[in-house]
Amino acid sequence: MTWETWHMSSEHGISEFDHDSFFTLHDIEGNKAWEKRDILNLYGVLREEVVGNGDGMGSHDETEGISDKTREFVANSVLELLDTNKDGKVSLEEWRKFKEAGGYLRDYGVGVGHHLDFESEYEVHHWKEFHEKDDPDMKIQHAADVEHELLHHLHEIEHKDAEDLEAGKADLKAYQQYFKQEHIPKKYRV
Repeated sequence: MTWETWHMSSEHGISEFDHDSFFTLHDIEGNKAWEKRDILNLYGVLREEVVGNGDGMGSHDETEGISDKTREFVANSVLELLDTNKDGKVSLEEWRKFKEAGGYLRDYGVGVGHHLDFESEYEVHHWKEFHEKDDPDMKIQHAADVEHELLHHLHEIEHKDAEDLEAGKADLKAYQQYFKQEHIPKKYRV
């Protein structure tokens, strides 16, 4: 299975598509060109971090930030592969020529290409399928719902702790201005 097929099936629920449809679906601005932003969105690395496994599920331990280095690697690799006139974007015509020559987008090891944040991905991949029509009040709880809620709360706690830590550092700096090192007995100094 190609990365494109995996992406379309997993992310969009589409098993059959033509090359132009794939391109157009991922052309955010609708300008018949993929710019870096389009490429990063296609591969799911436009966001700051992947929470859990990216689709609103998984363990919080799997959460990881997406580095600028990773973003640059993905965008530049796709541009190198497809941008034949070197204008910094992939035109629909360049895409068509690439596909006519038998080309496929590569799997860069960044996952299936979830486009949204983990809350929205959960909604797309689980809530709409199991709750939207028959259970909008979520009276039926699936294991996936519990897993998502746990992931959601652990993620909130982590970010709250990070904010508190930064605030604590600022408070410490503010208090330190009132202390003179020379007035602290040597045995208590670090």
